[in-house]
Amino acid sequence: MSSFKNTFWILRWAYEMITLALFNFVVILKKCLFIKSKSGQQQLDNERFCPAQQNTAHAQPFQKQHATIPRVKGLPIFGTFFEFLAAGAAPQLHNYIDKRHRQYGCIFHERLGGTQDAIFVSSANLMRAVFLHEGQHPEHPLPEAWILYNKQYNCQRGLFFMEGEEWLHNRRILNRLLLNGNFNWIDLNVQICTEKLINKWRTECESRASLGYEVKHLEDELYRWSINVIISVMFGNSYLYDPSLQLALENFSKVVHKIFENSSALMNFPPKLAKLLNLRLWSEFEANVTKVLQQGNDIIDEFMKQSTNEDDGLYAKLKEAEVPLLVIKRIFVDLVIAAGDTTAFSSVWTLYLLSKDSELPQKLLEECYALDNYSSPLVHGFIKETLRLYPVAPFIGRYMPRDVLIGGYHIKKKSLVLLSLYTAGRDSKHFPDPLTVMPERWTFNESTGQLQAVSQAHGTLPFAIGNRSCIGRKIAISQMHHLIKEVVKTFHLSCLNSTPIEPVLRLVTVPNQPLKLLLNMRNHA
Repeated sequence: MSSFKNTFWILRWAYEMITLALFNFVVILKKCLFIKSKSGQQQLDNERFCPAQQNTAHAQPFQKQHATIPRVKGLPIFGTFFEFLAAGAAPQLHNYIDKRHRQYGCIFHERLGGTQDAIFVSSANLMRAVFLHEGQHPEHPLPEAWILYNKQYNCQRGLFFMEGEEWLHNRRILNRLLLNGNFNWIDLNVQICTEKLINKWRTECESRASLGYEVKHLEDELYRWSINVIISVMFGNSYLYDPSLQLALENFSKVVHKIFENSSALMNFPPKLAKLLNLRLWSEFEANVTKVLQQGNDIIDEFMKQSTNEDDGLYAKLKEAEVPLLVIKRIFVDLVIAAGDTTAFSSVWTLYLLSKDSELPQKLLEECYALDNYSSPLVHGFIKETLRLYPVAPFIGRYMPRDVLIGGYHIKKKSLVLLSLYTAGRDSKHFPDPLTVMPERWTFNESTGQLQAVSQAHGTLPFAIGNRSCIGRKIAISQMHHLIKEVVKTFHLSCLNSTPIEPVLRLVTVPNQPLKLLLNMRNHA
C-alpha cells in the first residue's frame, strides 16, 4: 500500500511538472502562432456572429450555404485544456465561457479541455431554436461519474437517466401529475414543510431576543427542507410527526448531501482515472451512491407499510397509473437527489439577495399583505430574477438528433450544443441593466402590454423548455415562493459576510463561501 502511495504521488508530481512545462509552452506558442486570435476577425461584435438575432425561433431546413461557426483555436490533443486550467478549471467554467462569448460572439465552437467538442450559444433566439430541434426523445449530457457507476453495477435509474421510449412513457405520466392539472395537493405539502422550517428559525430567533439568530449550517437546513418537501409530495406529510422516520430521513439527507460533494469533487479529476486508481475520491462516491439507493428503497418500503387507501401523494397517483414499483423507486430516489442541491442552492441565492437589499424585502412584504395568495407578481418576478442571475444549471445541453440549421449555422447530427444560461441571463440585449435585481421587470406595462424591462424573455431558461424541461419545476417554484413570503413576513435579514459572495460551479451554481445569514424578528406592532 505504501509503495502504491509513493508511486501515485510521484506520478502526480510528474504530471504537475509536465502540466506546468506544457502550460509555459502554450503561452509561448500562442504568442507565435495564435496572434491572429486578437485580430479584427474575433473582435467583431455579437451582431456579426449572430446574423439570426432577428428571429431564429422557427425550424429551418438544412441548406448547403450557411454561416461558419467561429471556432476557438487550440493545441493538437490538448485543445484548450491549459487555457481552461489557467482560468480556474471547472469551478470557473461559467466565467471562462462568458469571456469566450465576449470574444467570439453568441455562438462558438470549442474542444473544451481537449476532450469534449461542444457548441456554446448565448442568444435567446438561438437557445429557443435548439429546443425546437431537440426531437421527440431529447438526449442530454450526463455526469461521467454517474455513467461509470450505473454501468459497473448495471443500475437502472430514474427519469434523468432514462432514454428513448422508456423515458417518453414515464415522462408523459409525470407530466400529467406534476406539470398539468390541479396543484393544490403539492402546494399544501410545500406550505406545511416550509412553515416547519420557519417555525424552527422563529424559535431560535425569539430565544436570542435582540441579538438575532445566525443560521448555522444554512445549506444543510435547506437541503433537509427540500428533501422533506419531496417526501411529503410523494407520501403526504404525516411522516413529519413520526420520530423513527424523521431519524431515517435525517440520515438519508446527509448521505444525499455527501453525494453532491463527491460528484462535485469528481468534476476536477477524471472519474475514470479515479476509479482505475481506486482513489478515495471514487470510493467515497461509490459507497455513498450505493448507500443512498439502498436507503431510498428502504424508505419507500417503510412508507408502503404505513400507506392507506386515503393517501393522495405522488406515490398513490403513480400506483393508480400502473407504474411498476421498481420504476417508482427509481423515480423517487432521483427526484430526491436532484431536488436536494438544486432547490437548496437556489434558495440560498434568494436569501442572499434579500439580505443584501433592505428595500427589496419591504417591497415584497407589502405585496404579500396586499395579495395574500399564490398570485404575487413581484414574488414570482423575484424568483425569476434570482434564477436569471444565478441559474442553478449555468449550462443546459442537448445532442442534436439530426443535421439542423439554426440561425443560419449548420450544426451536425450528434453535436453537443450547450446553452450558456449564465451569460444569456446577464446580457444587456436580453435584459436592460442586467445586473440589477428588479422583480418588477417581469410585470406587464398596462399601456403597451409588454414586460417592463425584458427585451428577450427566453434569455433566461432555468428550467429549460421543450420535451425534457425540468419535471420538478412546479414544486421548486412553489418551494421558493412559500419560503420568500414566509421569510419576509417573519424576519429582517442581514448578510454578515465581509466580502461579496460570488458564484462558482460545483455541478450546480453555488456560493464561493457559506452565506452568514442573520435573522431578527420583524416587529408587527
